Amino acid sequence: MAAVNALFNKRKLALTRAKLRAWWDGDAFNEEAAIAAFEAKLAAEPEPEPANDTEAELFEYELPARLQALAVLWGEDRVRPGDATADKLEPARIGLAPEGVLAVLGPGLAGPMVAVADAHPGKIEVFEWREETFDALKHGLTEAKLDDRVSATRIDLEAHVFTPGSFDGLLSIDDFAYCGYPPHLAQQIMKSLKPGACAVVEAYVGLKSPELATAFASSFAEPQIRAHGDVLQFFADAGLTLEADEDMTDDFLFTARAAFKQLGERLAAAGGLEVPVARELAWEAEAWRMRLQLLATRRLERRRFILRKTAETQAENTNAPAG
Repeated sequence: MAAVNALFNKRKLALTRAKLRAWWDGDAFNEEAAIAAFEAKLAAEPEPEPANDTEAELFEYELPARLQALAVLWGEDRVRPGDATADKLEPARIGLAPEGVLAVLGPGLAGPMVAVADAHPGKIEVFEWREETFDALKHGLTEAKLDDRVSATRIDLEAHVFTPGSFDGLLSIDDFAYCGYPPHLAQQIMKSLKPGACAVVEAYVGLKSPELATAFASSFAEPQIRAHGDVLQFFADAGLTLEADEDMTDDFLFTARAAFKQLGERLAAAGGLEVPVARELAWEAEAWRMRLQLLATRRLERRRFILRKTAETQAENTNAPAG
């Protein structure tokens, strides 16, 4: 039955692509000819039988158009500017021991996790809030053979409750830029850490402006950009000790601009893009044109906060009255 469903899905996908090509080229769509072409291709190149369910899943999976577009712009298995070299530094920045348990919030796709897992041999628990990327994230972890020690859970940033004292370190990427109620998220980060553990939070900060709607138009959620001081206050109110507040804006701009400079080469390597992928790529590029402008003029900043759950903070929370 699985093989029949896979064949049906591939045939449906082939017909959809043929319709889009006809629409793009201004031609009339001939369904009978498209079916005949698909069946001829299938007969000429018979598919091997997958050895097991995991192989079947890897063979059949295809990224949605939106994620294909992001891969063209930012690189395979990524939803934002970044690179493996920088990602591999995070466990050391957190000060994580090899046997420590690391929590990662909001990586989007498996690209950052492959790099982080390469630098940290211990257990990693991933918490992703984007519904659109979650299946692809799990697929990527399976494909990288990391799902034996890297788990993935989809959460609601405004409602998820972490198990107290369960992590030796935590990495949060962009979550505060899309969280509707950041005090809850800051409190949960605080509670999830073991005493003395460190959290690294990367976030956008800035004042509200009409341009933000355009700059984040291609995002997976409505932007919730707060002022720098407000974000610091969320951490302080939660009891987290601020150890560093780093301005990453220039480095982030460099990485994003480098990706756009390589876009021509990546498009040439990818060949002709399907119409939905090309449309998504155009939307992403237009949104980032405004986001880069805001970053360059410092109306939007990219910050890295290094936070710690100190022994003093733990004692204060333990002695605090209920409620």
